[in-house]
Amino acid sequence: MNWSFDESQPVTASERAYQWAKEAILSGRFPEGSFLEEKVVSDEAGVSRTPVREALHRLAAEKFIDLLPRRGAQVRRVTAGELFETYEMRQVLEIHGFRILCEKHIEIPAELSEHLDLMEDPDRLARCRAGDRDAIAEHAKMDFFFHYSFVKATGNSVLIDLYTSLQPRHQRIGVRAVSVRPTRLTVIGPEHRALLEALTVHDFDAAERTLRRHLQPDERVVSHLH
Repeated sequence: MNWSFDESQPVTASERAYQWAKEAILSGRFPEGSFLEEKVVSDEAGVSRTPVREALHRLAAEKFIDLLPRRGAQVRRVTAGELFETYEMRQVLEIHGFRILCEKHIEIPAELSEHLDLMEDPDRLARCRAGDRDAIAEHAKMDFFFHYSFVKATGNSVLIDLYTSLQPRHQRIGVRAVSVRPTRLTVIGPEHRALLEALTVHDFDAAERTLRRHLQPDERVVSHLH
């Protein structure tokens, strides 16, 4: 199943540099606090320095990096404050989306059950639990798509745009949380199933309760954040 949520963006040199750098950050090749050198991105992505600079400005706007005068591009650290604020905004937007779905009895995308099957693949989960950063980054991307799919199904373009803007934070926090506490995956899976079941039958109250529980900050994860 193709679960890319944005297939319209052209693959320009700047986009190639952006995608390479973003995946390198999420996979842990460039850990929090490290510096992302233009030459490395240029060589690895196979593009010139100009599109790399464009990509870095985009990554800075999305809060993946900070551009520091005379020092370069530093990978941002996920903070406890950022986690709390992101979860808060996700609740606001997703719960509003759930209300629309349930009140209008909008059909939930049928492929989401298959999507959860992929997320729960034993080999994939084993790699995440073993600390495989590529697998963890992929899981975070799939997690975003799952939640985004409900928002997209509402058809509310402003709501969709607002939720999409949270994607960088959603993925960065997801990678950090699973890296710190991979056993949380055993909790995430059943909560996703419960959320899908509630929205499939348009049970708003159950969906809201499940999401609030799902987005309850994990104390062990928070204690590892600055």
